[in-house]
Amino acid sequence: MAEPRRACAGVDVGGTFTDVVVHAAGHRPRAVKVPTTPDDQSVGVHRGVGQAWPDTALRLLAHGTTTATNAVLQRSLARTVLVTTDGFADVLAIARQDRPALYDLRVTRPAPLVPHDRVVTVVERTSPDGEAVVALTDKEIDRVVHQVERLKPESVAVSLLFSYANDEHERRLCDALSRLNVPITRSSVLLPEFREFERASTCVLNAAVEPVMRRYLSNLTARLPDPMITVMTSGGGTAGVDFVAAAPVHTLLSGPAAGVVAAGAVARCAGFGDAIAFDMGGTSTDVCLIRNGQPEVSTSAQIAGLPFRTPAVGIHTVGAGGGSIAWVDTGGALRVGPRSAGADPGPACYGLGGTEPTVTDAHCVLGHLDPDRELGGGLRLDIDAATRAVGALPEPAGGAAGILEVVRATMARALRKVSTERGVDPAGLALVAYGGAGPLHATALARELGCRAVVVPPAPGVLSALGLLLAPARCEASRTVMTAADEDLTDAWAGLEAQAREELERQGVAGDITVTWIADARYAGQSHELRIVAESGADLAQLLHHAHQESYGYAMPDEPVVVVTLRVVARGEPILSQPPSDWDLGEPAPERSREIGGAGAARVVSRSGLSAGDSVTGPALIEQPDTTTLLASGEVAVVDDAGNLVVNLQPAGMR
Repeated sequence: MAEPRRACAGVDVGGTFTDVVVHAAGHRPRAVKVPTTPDDQSVGVHRGVGQAWPDTALRLLAHGTTTATNAVLQRSLARTVLVTTDGFADVLAIARQDRPALYDLRVTRPAPLVPHDRVVTVVERTSPDGEAVVALTDKEIDRVVHQVERLKPESVAVSLLFSYANDEHERRLCDALSRLNVPITRSSVLLPEFREFERASTCVLNAAVEPVMRRYLSNLTARLPDPMITVMTSGGGTAGVDFVAAAPVHTLLSGPAAGVVAAGAVARCAGFGDAIAFDMGGTSTDVCLIRNGQPEVSTSAQIAGLPFRTPAVGIHTVGAGGGSIAWVDTGGALRVGPRSAGADPGPACYGLGGTEPTVTDAHCVLGHLDPDRELGGGLRLDIDAATRAVGALPEPAGGAAGILEVVRATMARALRKVSTERGVDPAGLALVAYGGAGPLHATALARELGCRAVVVPPAPGVLSALGLLLAPARCEASRTVMTAADEDLTDAWAGLEAQAREELERQGVAGDITVTWIADARYAGQSHELRIVAESGADLAQLLHHAHQESYGYAMPDEPVVVVTLRVVARGEPILSQPPSDWDLGEPAPERSREIGGAGAARVVSRSGLSAGDSVTGPALIEQPDTTTLLASGEVAVVDDAGNLVVNLQPAGMR
């Protein structure tokens, strides 16, 4: 038997279930699903780990959490004070003055996380090149500290103008504020980049979430004191607990980022470099474009209308999941979501008191789910409850089939958002379907979009948890330089590389560390940059010309090029280099048939009974412990050498 301490776990907390995957040398991967505990997610994490690896003697636990996300969405945040330069008290309220919806006269912006009466201004000023224009005096520091103290903050955000160019004023202020004994977020440490609104917004988000995240991580480490714990960041890599506790803004897209990393690895194993990750869980659907086997990462994201500029995979989320509730609006039209039944009480078919119809209930009514199969956490489906819930909808709504039609339209719009609306032809993309509900909708959506294939990994219901074991430790160091492309940037690159490496080493990352140089560059006079990968001695101007041609169809080689921000990404080695294929999916059940809505009798096949090279022709349901894959009439799923189900949707000559 393998030494228990060699075991590593990936734990992903979703809106309905908490998924755990344990990998240990000499063992097949183990996966369990337990109900999420919304009041304290650490309870569900502890319970799931205990079921997956009963002695809990883990070496490492990689964790994807929605703690920061939920805190922002629900506004369950710390009382935060913003300290900023005199004259910029309204930086959060003024924002960018763009319209979220151009022609919507009733659109409203989210209120700033810090109201005007909790903004404290400082008489000081630093120029864009780092020179002190207005000195910061000791008397002014004392005044600011007393004013902040009177506001009784639980957290403080300090974001001064041009502090990325010279952080002396911010450092002195934060040193003085430290006597208040509350968390302090300093923008020149968190995000030493230009654009004062986005930097202030990121800084405030971090400060408002930090006490919430610290409490959660404290609970988690108390419940699981043995393993080293890392947390998934929005950028597609993991970070240590201390780093995340101080900079929780990096985890705002923690959960979905892990799934996207795994989806990229699955696509590569199945022979598809370009794909769309399609994760349909209990409360939402996350989609992301994958190019050359890697998810796209940007530094421009938002949550609940609030921008943040930390690295984040390019995920687009819609409120459409298995627990999304179907309802009829005042005009008589059927809608699905964004409101969800969540984990408590859950869909009606869970038999836990839910009465409103959901997407999962629709699948039950149509025969897509086996009423005799146990779900995560020991749940069994109550088909009668699902039928009653769906039957309560008015007849014109279309019943269960109508629910699926509407929710698929919502998800199709999300898939187009990351493909056709960005000029990417879906005909060159595979759809990697995962999450507990993803494989039930995958082929229908792929056909509507025009994708070349669908790939369903061996354990799609826990792919996000697996992604935590496939994700490397990651740290990105950045600094705005605002200089011409022909300037010597050797020292700046070297400083950022040393900073990124030191942070990973501080987090206990051992083994090889790989480094990538990235520059945000633009033509002089432009207001937004392109992210380009560079190497030592690379011609940044030529790289921008190529990137601009690829993105916009033209380049301007005679225009001067400005390098705005330099970035260095350091990565450690992941726990797993590729997705495992030897999952224990249980004993195969005998093949049988079941009537399903709209298709008549369908084959019901156990995925555990399939081997590489086997094929299943629809109409069919391919069942496994964590999900069911639905094949329409004529669709053929083939098991590849990595254990993936691959459904080719294009004629043989076009593949």
